Amino acid sequence: MYKKPMTPLTLSAYTLVTANGRGIGSVTQALRERRSGLRPCDFEDALLKTYIGRVAGLEDFSLGAELERFECRNNRLAWLGLQQDGFMVAVAEAKQRYGAHRVAVVMGTSTSGILETEHAYHMRDQAGSLPAWYSSRLVNPSLS
Repeated sequence: MYKKPMTPLTLSAYTLVTANGRGIGSVTQALRERRSGLRPCDFEDALLKTYIGRVAGLEDFSLGAELERFECRNNRLAWLGLQQDGFMVAVAEAKQRYGAHRVAVVMGTSTSGILETEHAYHMRDQAGSLPAWYSSRLVNPSLS
């Protein structure tokens, strides 16, 4: 069966925020120095001695009044990512040049809402159902 080749996708701007730093430069520097982003788990009620990768200062960062209803760790991390390496400027320029219908912003995260998830699993009822306040889509009990 003949399969049509995929059309190449051009990445014209990218950035990242990790436990090793914010933006391409600081993460690259940490990798060059072979610095780990892991640190001892400091969740207030974690009994297991383990290590976590936590973005420093994320808890002190706020989305502001305009986006307050979306306030949660996951969304703070996404918003912080958009602010790095001139990414928002690059998106605006791409929209202007190609039109919004031809521009995509692709984001990913890994376990940024893990503390809320751990609390929800700890509070399961006898049937194993998660508490009503928990939503894996929002990962923020105050938004439910």
